Amino acid sequence: MKKLNLFILAILLILTACKSSNSKKLHRETPQKGLIVYKLKDEKSFDKQMMEIDSFVLAYGQFASSLDYSKEDKTTIHVDAHLDNDDNIVKLVENFTDKDATRMGTNSFYLHNGKVFITKEIFTSTTSSFISERISYYAPNGICLKSKERKAVSEAALQKATFDAVPKNVCTIDRAMRALNQEKEFATTFQGFIQSGKDSYMLVGTPGTGGYTSALKVRQNDPFIAEIRKDELRYLNGTIYLQFDKIQEVGGFTYQSFIKGSWNKEGV
Repeated sequence: MKKLNLFILAILLILTACKSSNSKKLHRETPQKGLIVYKLKDEKSFDKQMMEIDSFVLAYGQFASSLDYSKEDKTTIHVDAHLDNDDNIVKLVENFTDKDATRMGTNSFYLHNGKVFITKEIFTSTTSSFISERISYYAPNGICLKSKERKAVSEAALQKATFDAVPKNVCTIDRAMRALNQEKEFATTFQGFIQSGKDSYMLVGTPGTGGYTSALKVRQNDPFIAEIRKDELRYLNGTIYLQFDKIQEVGGFTYQSFIKGSWNKEGV
């Protein structure tokens, strides 16, 4: 375990967003034939509710975060859940990078009474020189009512671009919720330690190859960590329940700091 490749740690600690330098001649895709941008009956109320949530989030800033998850194939995901005064999720933001960094961006989910009513996807890909924004509206039963999309060569230009109609697209919240709750492929099982200079990191994630992994900087004198170090093989693949914090240092470098761990949910 102590010989785990430091390349894994580099992936886990540095999540970078790359802008395309494609020099091909830019062209705007033509909307699909027969599709028009129509107005939903309650579209104004949908948009108003979305803006109210954004204003609330900026004013109060109460949120819960997932771990930073990565794979060796450059897949990454991190989720922030913004909460109301009763700790209900009103907005979920999923930052992602697809395999081999072919597509990256942010999916924002807006919720009312626990149901997604709007999703906003902003993404780039290696096959396009555009930044795309796609917005979809949903009925309470999850049916997509409408999707629209706009594209531009920069974020500033995107805000001035007009929307084109696109086929209805369901952007599902399921993966983001699993990451937030450390479930299924995002379960946090002990996968060993990595030393980087003077700093020690604990790896947690999916057992076996090809799964999601996350790294947390640990304190040497923590009793829970000290107990694991006595017999790492004994605890390998054991499910850990965690408390952690995201630390940002001068210069912008961020890392996950281990606060507390337990082998049972009640222990944290």
